Amino acid sequence: MNTFSPRLMNHPENRTLFVWWLCAGLICLLTGCPASEWDRQWEQIQATLSRGQLQEAKALLHGLLPSVRAKGPADERYALVIFQLGEVARLEGQESQAEAYYWESLPLLAQSMGSEHLRMADPLAALALLYHQKGQLEMARPLLNRALAIREKSWGPSDPQLLPTLQTYHALLLAGDHQKEAMEIAHRIERILKASS
Repeated sequence: MNTFSPRLMNHPENRTLFVWWLCAGLICLLTGCPASEWDRQWEQIQATLSRGQLQEAKALLHGLLPSVRAKGPADERYALVIFQLGEVARLEGQESQAEAYYWESLPLLAQSMGSEHLRMADPLAALALLYHQKGQLEMARPLLNRALAIREKSWGPSDPQLLPTLQTYHALLLAGDHQKEAMEIAHRIERILKASS
């Protein structure tokens, strides 16, 4: 059943409402729709972090946590807040707290975005770095290898964006006495550097 009738446009209030919505739609189309409250809060958190105001960023993240947690684990924002809390904890030197947040974010990211999504690589790489710093190389290696595989799948095997991950993986392999694999990674790094110069 068609609910729109030309007779509805005969009423001045309806015409005014229609024109208002049309103008709002055109403004949104031409200037971009206004950011959601989530977007504004997330931008504020990122700006706070970029200024190094960790306590303020942490307070803002904890302020967001109840609303995103209420939406459930399928909402990617929940995973992003948890991961970001891990990053703040790491920057504050609270390694065990950061580790807990990173592990918590992994299943949330997998459930909300998929286990092959590019964002999955971030907590994997962060965990690998923590374990590397603690000398737990055999814990770090498979995590970083998985992060590398996800990034390769998203960016391609020769993308220069892979260089930081490859360089970290190379250092991890050398530290863990995996010389042959470290040499292969070193050659890959060299090829990407040559191709991108």
